[in-house]
Amino acid sequence: MQRNRISGVFATCVALTLATALNVSHAQDAYPAKPITIINPNAPGGIVDIVARTFATAIQKPIKQSVIVVNRGGANGAIGTQAAAMAPSDGYTLLLTTPSFLAVPEINKLFEKASVYAVDQFVPIARISSDPTVVIAHPSLGATTMADLIAIAKTRPDGVVMASSGTYGATHLPLAMIEMKTGIRMRHVATSGGGPAFAMTLGGHSQIVASAPGVAFPQVQAGKLRALAQTGGARVNPLTETPTLKESGIDVEFYLWTVLFAPAKTPAAVLRVIAEATRQVAQDEQFRAGIAKSNSNLAYAEGDELRNFLARETVAISATIRYIGKIEDDK
Repeated sequence: MQRNRISGVFATCVALTLATALNVSHAQDAYPAKPITIINPNAPGGIVDIVARTFATAIQKPIKQSVIVVNRGGANGAIGTQAAAMAPSDGYTLLLTTPSFLAVPEINKLFEKASVYAVDQFVPIARISSDPTVVIAHPSLGATTMADLIAIAKTRPDGVVMASSGTYGATHLPLAMIEMKTGIRMRHVATSGGGPAFAMTLGGHSQIVASAPGVAFPQVQAGKLRALAQTGGARVNPLTETPTLKESGIDVEFYLWTVLFAPAKTPAAVLRVIAEATRQVAQDEQFRAGIAKSNSNLAYAEGDELRNFLARETVAISATIRYIGKIEDDK
């Protein structure tokens, strides 16, 4: 009798385990069975928002499901990234982010603080875009070249105001790199995102900002702002008349990239579906035209190429963060 009861319990457990496994397998096979959310951990209005929404629209066809973008800005992207890290690892919450993703854990390491997320809580799926930032000046500064900016900043230490998406943020990093290489010191004003920082400079409340070419070009073309230099290794559209920092004698190269991530424990079968759909999007002519229209640059990468890219970026960003940390300590 006892043996039969034990056998019955064992059989029930096996049946439940198999049923659970089958249900999980079926759920993965059926993915996606409901709308997918892409978290953009930045305020609305910047190039990340443009890329995220263009991508979300394009991926709906190959993934056969609705995809929405939710902005969760603040704390250099940490708030939105933490939300993505805490989301279920089921493929229904993804993250499209920028170099700030790598910066926040490095910042916390520098100050020996517990990080609200770790890089290894995510798995990279694909790099979508990669743009140099453009060093933009308000006309009131009186600078038309990087040489002008350096000369003005040297005569007015901490007198030139630069706005960014936040201390250690994606648009703070290239400006800090310029300070490192040239020895100038500007007064930094942190905002809640790239869009607000750009608006602050457009309004004349800041003299310098680093911005994506797509965001900067219309205002430069209208004469409301001036493009001093690009931070990439080569000139890109639409600002082909604007020199690179290296052409201006400053050995700095920086890109404002967007990479799609998923929580690290997302099932492999689900990741394959997302990766294949993303691969199809990168080849889609309508998507490519949309990215080009936004004056951004498609820079699709996956696998080892992407992992090696992120490793190099981590080294460069870590060095810049240590520099910024020293500046902050000196204040």
